[in-house]
Amino acid sequence: MKLLPSFTLHRPISLNEALKLLSKLEDSKPIAGGTDLLIDLKEGAYKAKHLVDLGLIRELGNIREANGLIHIGSTTTHAQLVASEIIKAKAPVLGEAASLVGGVQIRNRATVGGNLCNASPGADTATPLLVLDAQVTVASLEGSRSMPLSELFAGPKRNSLAPGELLTEISFSVPPACSGASFSKLGRRRGCTLSLINAAAYLETNGATCREARVAFGACAPTPVRIKDVEELLKGKKLDNQSIKEVSSACYGLVQPSTRVHARASEEYRREMSCVFMKRTLMEALDRARRNMQ
Repeated sequence: MKLLPSFTLHRPISLNEALKLLSKLEDSKPIAGGTDLLIDLKEGAYKAKHLVDLGLIRELGNIREANGLIHIGSTTTHAQLVASEIIKAKAPVLGEAASLVGGVQIRNRATVGGNLCNASPGADTATPLLVLDAQVTVASLEGSRSMPLSELFAGPKRNSLAPGELLTEISFSVPPACSGASFSKLGRRRGCTLSLINAAAYLETNGATCREARVAFGACAPTPVRIKDVEELLKGKKLDNQSIKEVSSACYGLVQPSTRVHARASEEYRREMSCVFMKRTLMEALDRARRNMQ
């Protein structure tokens, strides 16, 4: 049995203190829930002499709404996303995705920031946040910067953060009443399973016409990814079962699954399922948009 390597644990109580520790300590890594990091350390995928625990930094662990934006601290757990009244009322698609991450124990520990920074191609919270057009805020001792969530993903299990940087917040605009969003996931079993494929869709409607569309896939490319070509096919189109079926079929040639990156299912199977799951999520998003307008 492999043992967890020895390390020194540091527990700062402020963001500035955490950033100073990460800057000065050799071979240091931040840790929040640790559900991925501790396994990777045990398997030798990463090495760390120091772990900087972010759990005591209160500003990183809250969900709030202000000035038309929803702000989610990076150490917010998946269980907190599921329970949040703000998320239930304004962005239920995110809570639905979070409720499918692992089991209860994992959701109680795993954080949304960790899920994103781990940069798994099939990360379940990444696709709903992509279709919500989320931005992420990154902090270092030099200051903070914001960027689209898509720019955080550098490749399979690789993020774009520089040494000494921390993801501190995820934010997105409160969706309008004429919108609806949906998330679907395919795994080997109903619960506590990794994604063979997941899909999210967001639609804004103007009557029967699509005003805005955002769609994304997980486990169908080297990173979670929006499919801009499908979005363009939807915009300005009358939304009904036939048009959504036609647009969804285009996903077959637009996704980029690879058995080298996604060993749990074949490339052909993922291409076929991308069409099925895109139709499913678009139909559900459209139904929700219509109900939200009633």
